[in-house]
Amino acid sequence: MPAERLRHLLKEASVRNQEAGDNTMLLTEEARLTKALFKLAVDASGYGDFTRAKRGTGGDPANRFLDHGNYLAYGLAATATWVLGLPHGLSVLHGKTRRGGLVFDVADLVKDASILPQAFISAMRGDEEQEFRQACIESLTRSESLDFMIDSLKVVAETLGGAA
Repeated sequence: MPAERLRHLLKEASVRNQEAGDNTMLLTEEARLTKALFKLAVDASGYGDFTRAKRGTGGDPANRFLDHGNYLAYGLAATATWVLGLPHGLSVLHGKTRRGGLVFDVADLVKDASILPQAFISAMRGDEEQEFRQACIESLTRSESLDFMIDSLKVVAETLGGAA
C-alpha cells in the first residue's frame, strides 16, 4: 500500500510540476508533496501524531532528525555547487525567500528520498543523533547523492543554456 501511495503522489506531483506557471506554483507543489510524504512516512512507520516544526523548534525525535539530516543535505549541496564553480547563493527557486537559495534547491533533490524516511526510521528505533547521522551518510553515499546533484546541475545548465 505505501508503495502504491508513493507512486500516486509522485505521478500527481509530476503533472502539477509540468503545469506550474511560475516559481510560486512550483514552491507550493513542493510543499504539498513534502507534506504528503511526511504523512506517508508517519503512516508507514507508525510514528503517531506528527507536525513539522519550523526552524529547529521541534522537540520530538523525528523533527530533530529532519533538521539534522537536512543540514547534511545542505552541506552536500554546497559541495556540489562549489565543485561546479556555481555561487551557492544564486537565486533560483528558493532564492527569493531564503539566502543561499541554490543550496536549498539542490538539497531538495535528495532530502525527501534519503533524509525524510531515515528520520522516521531512526525516531522509531530510538536512535541517538550519531546513529542517525551515520545512517544518513551511508544512505547519501549508497545513492551517490553528490554525483546525482552534480549531474542534475549539469543537465539543467546544458538544457537551459542551450535554450538561451
